[in-house]
Amino acid sequence: MNVETLSKIRLFGFAVAGLVCAGYSLAALASNSPDPFAPWLPAVSGVAAAAIIWVSALSAGDSKADAAFDEFYRIEWRKAVGFAYWFAILLYPIFAVLMALGWVSSPTAFASMGTASGAAPLLAFCFITLRS
Repeated sequence: MNVETLSKIRLFGFAVAGLVCAGYSLAALASNSPDPFAPWLPAVSGVAAAAIIWVSALSAGDSKADAAFDEFYRIEWRKAVGFAYWFAILLYPIFAVLMALGWVSSPTAFASMGTASGAAPLLAFCFITLRS
């Protein structure tokens, strides 16, 4: 396995886990239910993505894994986490208004905000990586 393949596996893992979390968040909002589908699915997708990335990095070897997770990866990840932080902060006033208007219940807001906050750094990283 080469560095490029390992980077693509990481990107694919982040994208799938991020899309599952974002889908759960949107489905919770659309159905106004904290469990629109299997509530364990976002966690399982994240753990599966982490396991696949870890096993891929382990099988690639130290030098290739180090090259795939280099300074550029860390710069992009920092940008993604910075965006995700402010995205999560922005969710609080948005959901406060939605709950005050009675449009969203607090359990639904908790589920939607949690999974949206989990999806944000993963999908932001994918977006940043694909742009560069």
